[in-house]
Amino acid sequence: MQTRSRRFVLCHILFGYGLIGYGLVGYGAFAADGSLPMVLARMDKAAKEFKSMTAQVTYVTHTDVLNENDTEMGAVTMKKVQPGEVQGRVDFTAPDRKTVTIEKRRVQAYFPKINTLQVFDLDRHGEQLDKFFMIGFGTSGMELAKDYDVTITGTEDLKGQSAIRLRLSPKAAEARQYIQTIELWIPSEGDPYPLREKILEPSHDYRLVTYSGLVINPPLQPDALQLKLPPDVKTEYPGK
Repeated sequence: MQTRSRRFVLCHILFGYGLIGYGLVGYGAFAADGSLPMVLARMDKAAKEFKSMTAQVTYVTHTDVLNENDTEMGAVTMKKVQPGEVQGRVDFTAPDRKTVTIEKRRVQAYFPKINTLQVFDLDRHGEQLDKFFMIGFGTSGMELAKDYDVTITGTEDLKGQSAIRLRLSPKAAEARQYIQTIELWIPSEGDPYPLREKILEPSHDYRLVTYSGLVINPPLQPDALQLKLPPDVKTEYPGK
């Protein structure tokens, strides 16, 4: 349980590192019908309106060398605190209960079975991490195009809904050490928030994230993203 959660946290640390601040504004290869600018324009509009989201989520972590998949399910809540900064929480319900939060460039993972809190200080990766977590939710098409070559690879049917499949290839050589591609499946019509995301590493390990029951800009209680910990919780600082 601890190993899977640590991998969850550390993969986000790695994926956030070095992704932002590279490259010139410009789009990758256009789709044959010239629809990429329209898709990015939809994302520009949605980014301006995004404040918060809730959804049910399924994470599949694939380890290529073992040809093994680990599946976790839960509920995710995200809020844009200010431009360029998000606060998030994932409450995992299966196979093990745990809660992971990110706030002010700190990731915390709480394991109720062993009453243990793990704390990861990510201040040195702060801006990059904020941007990574906002991909698909709060990041404009223009911002994506600064840091990735963006292409449309086709359309697919996801549970009866037509989706455009976008491929994001990092422009920065340093970023490509950690990420080969990020893929987003966004609705062909309506709000362009992702139905699915796939993050592929150079090792061919990947994380597949599928959203359902997505609600954009729901009213949130002030403490909706806060951890409520028992007074006797054990706190660890891995890596220190």
